[in-house]
Amino acid sequence: MKKNLLALCTLGPLSLAVAVQALLRERPAEAAPAPSVVAPAETPRTASTPVAPEGPRLEREGLAIQFDLRPAVGAGPVEAQSEAIATFTLTDARSGQPVRGARPLGWMSLREGTEAPTDAQCAAKVKTFLGGLLSVQADADLNSYFVLALNHDNSISVINPQLAFSRTKLRSLVTLSAPAADWALHPDRSALYVSMPTAHRVSRVDTRTFLASAHLEVGREPTRLALAPDGRTLWVGNDGDGTVTVIDHRTQKVLATVEVGDGHHEFAFADDGRTAWVTSEESDEVTVIDTASFEPLERVKVGRGAVAIAASDTARAVYVANGRTGEMVVAHGRTLSVTSRVALSPGLKALRFDPSGRWAFAVNAARNEVTVLDASSAQARRMLTGFDAPDAVSFTDGYAYVRNTGDARISLVKLAALDQPGAAGVVDVQVGQKAPEEARGLGLAGPLVPVPEGDGVIVSSPADKALYFYREGMMAPMGTLLNYGREPKAVLVLDRSLEEVRPGMYSTQVRVKDPGTYDVAFLLDSPRVVACVEQKVGASGVVTARQAHRVELEPRFDASVRRKAGEEHALRFRLKDAGSGKPVSAEEISVLLFRSPGAWQWRGHPRVVGEGEFEVTFRPPGPGQFKFLVGVESRGAPLGSFWPVTLGVVAGTSAKAAPRLAGGNIP
Repeated sequence: MKKNLLALCTLGPLSLAVAVQALLRERPAEAAPAPSVVAPAETPRTASTPVAPEGPRLEREGLAIQFDLRPAVGAGPVEAQSEAIATFTLTDARSGQPVRGARPLGWMSLREGTEAPTDAQCAAKVKTFLGGLLSVQADADLNSYFVLALNHDNSISVINPQLAFSRTKLRSLVTLSAPAADWALHPDRSALYVSMPTAHRVSRVDTRTFLASAHLEVGREPTRLALAPDGRTLWVGNDGDGTVTVIDHRTQKVLATVEVGDGHHEFAFADDGRTAWVTSEESDEVTVIDTASFEPLERVKVGRGAVAIAASDTARAVYVANGRTGEMVVAHGRTLSVTSRVALSPGLKALRFDPSGRWAFAVNAARNEVTVLDASSAQARRMLTGFDAPDAVSFTDGYAYVRNTGDARISLVKLAALDQPGAAGVVDVQVGQKAPEEARGLGLAGPLVPVPEGDGVIVSSPADKALYFYREGMMAPMGTLLNYGREPKAVLVLDRSLEEVRPGMYSTQVRVKDPGTYDVAFLLDSPRVVACVEQKVGASGVVTARQAHRVELEPRFDASVRRKAGEEHALRFRLKDAGSGKPVSAEEISVLLFRSPGAWQWRGHPRVVGEGEFEVTFRPPGPGQFKFLVGVESRGAPLGSFWPVTLGVVAGTSAKAAPRLAGGNIP
């Protein structure tokens, strides 16, 4: 079902309406089979396993549905303005066995009246929420996810692909102090770490507010980042001084600095996360570090020129790719010794294992080929050709995706075909108009990421300044997400949707802003179930956005006037809290200006010029169209809540390109 939400985001008004209606009609004959009802065999990996549910329960279509809402920290009833864990528990109504592999959707909306919705009203709510209109969003969306783009300039675009066509999909724009090289999302999705080599620091971005909450001083030229599998530590490769910095995720304190050798560093974790393997391109060794004591255990000889490393706990093996010699060095993950060396070709660029841990894909950009090695025998099984300067590989459960930089296409390899006799065919899909190599830079982080449902990918296209959504089985991308004039070097998905954390239990973390009685809407595609249950949320003593009614924005400048580039222009506006009457401070207000298309952008606070009146001074660096957005996150009105104002700029006096981030002035 979630794949339908992303597909809907790129449709026009008429197509969107038809598609939403189709989702709520009877399931077509060719739809996927119903989720299986089986006894629990294993507990899926999760950061916090919920306790047995105690909330409301109902039965539909032979399915028992129980909803539970508990505080994310501590015990007791859930209060407004606090983090909570929402859980749907699905069981077979007769046998009581958990229903595994389902893909439920859920929404929470504050009840307007006193009566619970009828079945027809509940179905109407679900239909409305599926439409993706900003004006009719649920108070808490249990299916949300964001697409993040790491841009060529000093920014990260946060895009909500589930919003429909009526407003900008730009949820936020994270401004960094310097160009970013790599990023790492924490397993609990609470924080995003970003490395900035020229600034010699790593920033921690809070994924709830999308603001940089901490700046970590590390070694020189921090580049590659890696989070330990348990999420407790962040590992930073300092390419400028030959060290690795280990940081505690909880306290943000440096735990250790380890000498590992000169050159660029890559990471792999082996032996169930007990050891960290670190390459050094200008050294002939890989340093193996104990992740508990941070002491080096071994220095494995691999030869100078290591460019990539990958580990498979399934095979208890660590593979190291040497870009200069073309050799693949295979080491045992526990004995820390080299077990074999496989001769390939110079020019190796990237190396990754598929989800099963059996197949290692070695990407050779110089020879336009990909070698697939079988970890069960440590031998090359397939030699795939026909690529055009490939540089990265990503996986879903069924396919390997290879990015070509010399051509605007991705190449798919069916994983099940690798173990079959005959040739393993490569399928090419045209993605975008321009080859990635036409962009100003390709970047280090991954340019492809699987979508949450696992049957497709989102591809960053820096030359097209866009992101493309491709779903398996299609001959072309299903949709495009614009990046507002910026070149996306990399992409990842911040998934906040319901996830199966135990057999039959589907949870996600939410923040409920207002107290009151909520209608919790539930939708399951197979078997088709639409239902609503009731959930109460207590008051917290904090004045919420709904209690304060609304925030009103009134621009005090003429947007139709053509402004000249290089000259200063005052953008004054009024902003008031129409419900509580409490004045809004300048520190609460975020102003975002950016050129569309283009890379220029500024984000900051305005200055106060009168009671309820604010102003920024805008000096556009060149002609074009600029967008002016205002948000007040603390009053329930984040960026994107108000219509963006478009400003036309014509050629004029030349100006500096870099903004001055002080006093609400923008040069």
